[in-house]
Amino acid sequence: MASDHARERDLMNQAITRQSNNPAEKILCVEDSPTQAAHIKNILTTQGYQVEVAADGYQSLALARDMKPDLVVLDIMLPDIDGYSVCRKLRSQSVSYIPVLMLSARQEVEDRLDGLEVGADDYLPKPFDARELLARVKSLLRIKRLNDDLQERLTEAQESFNVWRRVAVTDHLTGLYNRHYLQKMLQEEVAVAARYGNPLSCIMLDIDHFRNFNNQYGHLVGDEVLRGLAAILGRGSRKSDVIARYGGEEFVLLLPMTDLAAAANTARRLCRDVAATPLASEAGNLRVTISLGVAGLPDPDVNTPLKLIAKADSALYQAKAMGRNRVVVIGPGDSEPQEFTE
Repeated sequence: MASDHARERDLMNQAITRQSNNPAEKILCVEDSPTQAAHIKNILTTQGYQVEVAADGYQSLALARDMKPDLVVLDIMLPDIDGYSVCRKLRSQSVSYIPVLMLSARQEVEDRLDGLEVGADDYLPKPFDARELLARVKSLLRIKRLNDDLQERLTEAQESFNVWRRVAVTDHLTGLYNRHYLQKMLQEEVAVAARYGNPLSCIMLDIDHFRNFNNQYGHLVGDEVLRGLAAILGRGSRKSDVIARYGGEEFVLLLPMTDLAAAANTARRLCRDVAATPLASEAGNLRVTISLGVAGLPDPDVNTPLKLIAKADSALYQAKAMGRNRVVVIGPGDSEPQEFTE
């Protein structure tokens, strides 16, 4: 017994001259015996670990929420709830992985199996040698670091993928969706509308006389105007709406679960808002107008995404031919387009 204590003292003295791999690592010790808790804390703090002690199960759960430990050293026998219940609750309340080392004076195999089944990572019977405790603690903390590093890498990879995906579907000038993404969503939304009989509307628009505008003010100012128009188009849009730059000064709005009447109202609002809103640029506050064409489903003449776009484009052509700064709707079976002048 005396030799065991001497070995422990030697171990502690050697540990004073060493630093832990990660001094910031935090350990929660759950032990109702003050003597045993002080002993465990002394072993661990000399290795540079930050140690907090909880005397019962409920206190340990509260401490775990506050301190977010890197490891829990958990006695099975506690005055309120046992270590098995604490371990189970820790696993359910913690989002990140926290290794659990269970301690117990019980020697039965069933006790160890019970601990592992509720989520403990390792089991150390009492009485224990300080060197074995430290070895198991270091092993579990190494696993924790590897797990944290893996989670960080996975998070970074997911963030990189999300950035790449946004870039792949975004128009670099306006920040709206690009034509490639629009075509993909057209395929999906037309298929859904056809399957369930849901309304789906498409608005195509462009800036009136934009070529003359670019010739007068230059392409850099023209780009500023396109960005300003994109901001107006996005204002008040629903999460389900797809707003895309189709090319040049042309834009498309795809409106799921929206019939022609509602889409016409949206188009009229946009036509009115654009005409009334000065767009900031290097050349000062400039005003433009837009022409808009509206088509939608259900429509017996429209059964493909290409036909839906073509019909909205035809309505846009009609709006420009009628004098621009207006909305034209072509509904199912319309022999003449319906014109809405702002």
